[in-house]
Amino acid sequence: MSHKTNRQIFAVPTLLGIATTLGLGAGLIGDGGWDGAAGLLLATPLIVTGWYWWRPPVSKARRETRSRPMTRSA
Repeated sequence: MSHKTNRQIFAVPTLLGIATTLGLGAGLIGDGGWDGAAGLLLATPLIVTGWYWWRPPVSKARRETRSRPMTRSA
């Protein structure tokens, strides 16, 4: 099992939180282009969630080969 740093674990959730906050702020600030930007920023977490929800799961064999260290054969 590979160990991940806190930065690796929380990078994407932090970016999604920032996008949501900016989207809410853009929606409150103005009209026109601001509304479009707000819609895109607020849709980002939904799109990412949907992508990972509908993505097929990684097979056990593939998961095991990814976690093994790479070795060179002579």
